[in-house]
Amino acid sequence: MRFTADDVNLDRVLSRLSHLAGIGATAAGGITRHTFSPEHVQATRDAANWMIEAGLDAFVDQYGNLLAHRAGTEAAEDRVLSGSHLDSVPNGGNFDGVLGVLAPLEALTLLQEKGLRTRRPLGLVSFIEEEGARFQGLLGSALAVGQIPDDEIADIRDAEGNRYLDLVATSDFGLPRRHVDWTRGLHAFLELHIEQGKRLEAAGIPIGLVSSIAGPTFLRVTFTGQADHAGATEWKDRRDSLLAAAMAIVALRDMAIREFEGRAHVTVGALKVSPNVTNVIAGETVFNIDYRSANDVTRKAMNNRIGEILAESAASQRIDYEFRELHRAPPVETAAHLRKALENGASAAGLQCMPLVSWAAHDAMNMARVTSSGMLFVPCRDGRSHTPEEYVSPKDIASGVAVLANALLELADQD
Repeated sequence: MRFTADDVNLDRVLSRLSHLAGIGATAAGGITRHTFSPEHVQATRDAANWMIEAGLDAFVDQYGNLLAHRAGTEAAEDRVLSGSHLDSVPNGGNFDGVLGVLAPLEALTLLQEKGLRTRRPLGLVSFIEEEGARFQGLLGSALAVGQIPDDEIADIRDAEGNRYLDLVATSDFGLPRRHVDWTRGLHAFLELHIEQGKRLEAAGIPIGLVSSIAGPTFLRVTFTGQADHAGATEWKDRRDSLLAAAMAIVALRDMAIREFEGRAHVTVGALKVSPNVTNVIAGETVFNIDYRSANDVTRKAMNNRIGEILAESAASQRIDYEFRELHRAPPVETAAHLRKALENGASAAGLQCMPLVSWAAHDAMNMARVTSSGMLFVPCRDGRSHTPEEYVSPKDIASGVAVLANALLELADQD
């Protein structure tokens, strides 16, 4: 059997979206649900209750991630897992992450209601702390795949000094807690997400097949010149760190557009100037660079070009510079057979699809460390995300659920 959008119980999905939108609702129309907050715990409990109502076995793992399990006809087979997250950024949208939890829940509920069995077991997950608003981004999936050493886990704290380990131990989700070995027993992971961009909407296509997830690298650059009187210092005597930074920022953007269009993005979003006085030439300027690439070859080429631009900009103003890497996540190419399963799922549902790079990070990146990982996107209006204006149409929600259900069925029954 294959599903179309008409098979999806859209009223059920929309009702659940509306219910979760009320948990942590802000006056501006968005939501604030930080990991382990009362709002996050309540949303997790309610989602778990819907999973239990659907006949799924729901529980929480040792890291605080919510899971649900649907048995296959061959119990020993590796399971096919799908999910996303229920936490949010401050005053975030009502669809980011949440739709990626409710879509596989609806898909598994449809299988239950139609009495369809699969050879492999199916699973559903809501990871904690995807957004990083309390601790750090992608924390739940990073913990699951063993990406963080034990001594570093013990040091994870929020801005108020609360330890992650204390909060996960004391948060009451009202569910059984089970130890899960995430490195075994997985056949595939699929994540449905809103696009957070305008490409699908502009093309009039309802489904995006994510070809790769761009890995973000963060750099901190320090340009050190010389603070001097803004009026009395001649041009030839100036060592202006802010001017050098401005030149570098413009050059970085031009480089990304001319040399890496469609393959990489670069942004400077943080700047600190010292002494930061109107009539003093900036002696030191510190800025952060965020650059993301669709594949590792592009990442290495872009890294080299960034180094050249920083050197050229610093030399032009006769200043010193240094930079260091704050964070690096390598880009992840999604599994070809998962892209094919999603493409088949779209075809079976009578829907068009197109390949897309995900320029935002997702839990699917981390899951690629332990299993085949894939993603599908649905359009969001005007590309808006992380804002109360975030919106996905009911039609596109139903389309996404149908494609996901078809792909899960295919993966759960294939050899």
